Amino acid sequence: MNPRLERAIYFGIIGILAIMVLVYGKKIVKLQEQIPLTAEQLYELMQNPKITLQVIDVRPYEPSEEEEDDAEDYQFYTLAHIPGAIPMPMCDLSKTPEDAKEHINFYLPTVIISENGDPKVFEKCKKYFKIVRNLKGGMQAWLDNDYPTEEDEYVPPKAGGGGGCL
Repeated sequence: MNPRLERAIYFGIIGILAIMVLVYGKKIVKLQEQIPLTAEQLYELMQNPKITLQVIDVRPYEPSEEEEDDAEDYQFYTLAHIPGAIPMPMCDLSKTPEDAKEHINFYLPTVIISENGDPKVFEKCKKYFKIVRNLKGGMQAWLDNDYPTEEDEYVPPKAGGGGGCL
């Protein structure tokens, strides 16, 4: 067989296989997007320092003075949030604190945290991120499992790092 023809066949096969892998990868991402993470799964993922994961909290940032006395922890970011979560109220960048905007990466694997895992809120938010999943049960599920939380305003992460989120 002619060496040039043989080389062309090999490159053609490699090209076809590469396209198949890309198509398969996109299908997996779309399927995973439809299956929400449980609080237990998210907690395990956040403990693994080899996994880069972004947590976006879409709940309202802070209660008004009238709401503060009656507000539940799961309703507002400043009352309780997952450690390292970035606030992006209602998936609206105009409502996002300035310090938080520069830390949102639309290409990182992302978990959306709402009050109770509302699929409608997730549908609104998923258009912003390439790889995204919803937290089943939202912040209520996280609090029900007594996983660690932080309170108060968003504080950007310090430079450097390493290690898991928790």
